[in-house]
Amino acid sequence: MTTLIGCKDDDSNVIHDIKMPDGEALQQKYSDYIEDAKQHFTATAENGVSIVGERGTQLTFYSGAFTDAEGNEVVGEVDIELIEIFDKAEMLLSKKTTQGRQEDGSIATLISGGEFFINAKQDGEQLFLKPGMGFQLVVKADPNEEGIMDMQLFVNENEECLEADCDVVWVEVQQRLEVGDTPNGEGGTYYAFADNFGWTNIDRWYSDPRPKTTIFVDVPEGYDNTNCTVYLSYDGEPNALARFDVYDTEMEMFTEHYGLIPIGLEVHFIIVSIVDDQYHYAIQGATIGENHVEVISELAPTTEAELIQLIEDLP
Repeated sequence: MTTLIGCKDDDSNVIHDIKMPDGEALQQKYSDYIEDAKQHFTATAENGVSIVGERGTQLTFYSGAFTDAEGNEVVGEVDIELIEIFDKAEMLLSKKTTQGRQEDGSIATLISGGEFFINAKQDGEQLFLKPGMGFQLVVKADPNEEGIMDMQLFVNENEECLEADCDVVWVEVQQRLEVGDTPNGEGGTYYAFADNFGWTNIDRWYSDPRPKTTIFVDVPEGYDNTNCTVYLSYDGEPNALARFDVYDTEMEMFTEHYGLIPIGLEVHFIIVSIVDDQYHYAIQGATIGENHVEVISELAPTTEAELIQLIEDLP
């Protein structure tokens, strides 16, 4: 987005070309990344379906599991869609952060063992799962990861949204998730049984006993929640990325309204926007203080590849 401003200077009209952050372009970047991340598999519904994603995620659907919108059992070829997200860079570029809603309604940070979009269509039409006939999800676990025995299954709070570019807030579901060895004994594996299409996540709640506080992010003039996204990366947690979901229009700052950030926590603040069809970003390390205010003065241009490397290099 470009804004042209004219002013008089020594009796001459001078046009200043000011590049502004473009919110629509940013949302399109998120959508394009999600679409490019989709893997497609074709299988015959009545034979049962077993697929393996590029990152090793295994899905098994049983014979007779698919129905159409009227509840009729589906036969013939079906298209299975799969997206696998395992690290912060993928979470950031897809805007699929690790935040879940607790029983009291507050939003808290999760540690992810993998985020997955799973869907099925036939001739472009949405399919559904027959009641009581879900699918098995098998995901390799990092045996060195702390808390793998505490992992649970989460789904998108808005279960009716079956599009991959949905906004996601994770909620815990009472579906079975077990941790065991792979058949060849090569390490830990998550075994889950799910009964929903859309987004699914394997997570545990982030826990820190230190006192908590609310934090604020002061972004440059011209930036707000319509044209940029602000993230919080937890140092030492490669699979935890939070997003500031509140913008205070009076203070002109991003914040989070539950005050659940530990005082003394070491983090990196990340802001991402699109200016003139190019990624712009800022990354700032900090140690959280009481009522912390992080001031971001400017963003710098970058490429997607460079941004990915910057995120991967975070502690």
